[in-house]
Amino acid sequence: MLLLAGAGTGKTRVITYRVAYLIQSGIAPGNICAVTFTNKASREMRERLARLLTAEAADEVTVGTFHSFCMRLLRRCIRRLGYSPNFVIANDSYQTGLLRTIMSEVGATGEGRDPQQWLAHISRAKCAFIPPEELPDALNVPHVGELAEVYGLYQERMRQMDMVDFDDLLLLVQQLWDEHPNVLADHRDRFRYLLIDEYQDTNAVQFRLMATLAGKTPNICAVGDDDQSIYGWRGADLGNILQFESHFPNAKVIRLEQNYRSTTTILTAANHVIGHNQERHGKKLWSAKGEGAKILAVLAPTDRDEAQFVADILRERYYEWNRSYANFAVLFRSNHQSRMLENALRRAKVPYCLVGGRSFYRRKEILDVISLLDAVHNPLDDQSLLRIINVPPRGVGSKAIVRLREWQRITTLPLQKLLGSREYLAELPSQTATGVANLNATIVRFRQAFAERGQLATKIRQLLDATGYIEGLGRMYKPRADALARLDNVHEFLDEVGEFEKRRGPNQSLGDFLEEFALMDANDQEEEDAKSKDGSVTLMTIHAAKGLEFPVVLITGMERGLFPHERSLKENTGEEERRLFYVALTRAQDEVVLTYADRRQIHGSRKRRLPSPFLDELPQDLVSYSSPDQALKPASKEVATTYLADLRAQFAVD
Repeated sequence: MLLLAGAGTGKTRVITYRVAYLIQSGIAPGNICAVTFTNKASREMRERLARLLTAEAADEVTVGTFHSFCMRLLRRCIRRLGYSPNFVIANDSYQTGLLRTIMSEVGATGEGRDPQQWLAHISRAKCAFIPPEELPDALNVPHVGELAEVYGLYQERMRQMDMVDFDDLLLLVQQLWDEHPNVLADHRDRFRYLLIDEYQDTNAVQFRLMATLAGKTPNICAVGDDDQSIYGWRGADLGNILQFESHFPNAKVIRLEQNYRSTTTILTAANHVIGHNQERHGKKLWSAKGEGAKILAVLAPTDRDEAQFVADILRERYYEWNRSYANFAVLFRSNHQSRMLENALRRAKVPYCLVGGRSFYRRKEILDVISLLDAVHNPLDDQSLLRIINVPPRGVGSKAIVRLREWQRITTLPLQKLLGSREYLAELPSQTATGVANLNATIVRFRQAFAERGQLATKIRQLLDATGYIEGLGRMYKPRADALARLDNVHEFLDEVGEFEKRRGPNQSLGDFLEEFALMDANDQEEEDAKSKDGSVTLMTIHAAKGLEFPVVLITGMERGLFPHERSLKENTGEEERRLFYVALTRAQDEVVLTYADRRQIHGSRKRRLPSPFLDELPQDLVSYSSPDQALKPASKEVATTYLADLRAQFAVD
């Protein structure tokens, strides 16, 4: 059975009621298995089952994520594959460290041999069921012979240490079933009724596992929505849900189309947009909630004006509609967009919480750049130097850092002073010594450059290029999408420096900027007890918003190249971008506000923008287009009085 559960149709409720119905119909709870993708979803499912059934019956049902389900099976049966039941699961950092050690041992070092990239290649090979010996024929990447050798040694070393990684959890269960038919038969006899949540997000390995377990006479119920498949970039296979009836002949398909969340206006708009996709199961959401307000689309002159409008309309709705700030969500396509929104909300004293990631100013790549600037600005700053001495990688390992610390204890000199020491450099491998010497020379050179005021953004960009940081992002972060997202954040940071110079005047020093940044960063650390009693506005990417709902949703950056993202235009993934817009629209219960800018700061210069093509796909009779000034209502005397009283309380002034 395939349950096509549209947004807001009560998917989790359907799954739990189906489990309860099976049990009330005489099915043993132990014969039922429900798998999903997150621990949060599995916990929610268990809690609902406990309310519908007895606690004992709910505990007997197997509910969990794919990985937890496979782990439990392996704990009982993995001896057959040569592991002990007490095997250890390796985390990402451990995997990377082990791979780096193996690469060093076999001499697989140098350009084009990045441990994280090779680990990603190994993961993809595992998910495609490609063993090390077949890798050279299956993968067309540089140094594939060395990669295959490292892959084999990695698996051997993991096995020797009785360790598995996350990919192994799934693959070893499939291997167990393939090599031991009696174990598969036992599991098929036990797990006779399968339920799979978020089926549109399954990948090739997850599909094969469930299809193998279901067997030739399957009783499998998949629940999902192809219109909400937004994770193709991390391996989700849309074909699993689109071809369900081919995979399981005689399957029954049921469409859940009544939405219990949104107004008719929002659903009509969402249906109209997603109808432009070709690869989908047809369905049309409807609601008994009523028509509701039109969608508001606001064109701002610049991205800064857009952010200011978001802050203004949130404040207006808060005071005039008497809504809690917790009723609002501000969504964006890419993480780097949060920076300007955060600044605007902070200036307007609108409490907010960034979900699905840290504050823009707490992201690793931004802290790395700031640490580099601190090291240039202050030759006595040891901690900043240690943070960036091997960022991007220049061969400075733990032994070199330990020896650097030993030299400091002997000489009592600052670490930066020691970087230029011939005695210290002589103890390092030649390649490492060259990298350290070049870093030291770059820091000294730019310290002199920053001694003259002005042109901060230009000098910082030159510094990042000179240290290899911009080029190194591609080596430090995999997959490519992650590196590009971090590069976007670095460019956004450089735009912030440019705005600082415009705001404070062109004759600013590096110390001036670092001081303002430090003060702003301190104010950004919100403690729980300091939050507004009315809650906070939620800021998040659209990907992070999936599964959530809010009375009012603001979707920012509705511009071509931003949403849909420019990569989708190049890589022909427009249908997934449209599904992402569909997800964004259907997060809203009562009101949707779309914002976009005529000009936006892109890589240091302000450029004209084209509206998103998604705006053209909306039913135009359901959209009200406006400017920021027209969209905001004049405050009444009562509202103004309340607002001023609130400000006086915040600033403790008469």
